[in-house]
Amino acid sequence: MVRVSQTATIITVAYAVAVVIGGAVALAVWRSTTRPLDEDRTPAWSRRESTWLVVVVLALFALLMGTIFYTPYGESAGPRKQVVRVTGVQFAWAVDAPDGIVTGRPVEFLVTSTDVNHGFGVYDPSGTLLFQAQVVPGRTQKLVHTFAKPGAYTVLCLEFCGVKHHLMKTSFEVRPA
Repeated sequence: MVRVSQTATIITVAYAVAVVIGGAVALAVWRSTTRPLDEDRTPAWSRRESTWLVVVVLALFALLMGTIFYTPYGESAGPRKQVVRVTGVQFAWAVDAPDGIVTGRPVEFLVTSTDVNHGFGVYDPSGTLLFQAQVVPGRTQKLVHTFAKPGAYTVLCLEFCGVKHHLMKTSFEVRPA
């Protein structure tokens, strides 16, 4: 049986509520446009539209408040994180993992570039792209990932950075915990 995190459950329920409310609004709008006009209903429609606007805004605000605190802003790696510094230079990656990388613990990649834009892409041992980020000179990108399997992971540049872009490749080892 697959365990689902509490965050995923809350977000799923919140979006299901949003879909139900959106469906109700769509149905109400559709029903109000299918009735024949016997008289001028402009004042009633104006009040109805204002009411629906308030209902939708309040529902969206409730959805925001119900999910925003579960979004991983800021420090998402936690206190047990492993810090790996990565620097992109034409045409190489410098990966500095002083204590090595082990499975099951969050890894915080601090990725920067010294020269041009690079695309930091990490591939698992079978060649599947796990995650990627645009790396801009003078800025540090923070990526957090927890490796589940040990092995040799490959780093490729995913942004054309010059004539030897195709050589911009390195790897790092992830050990079992």
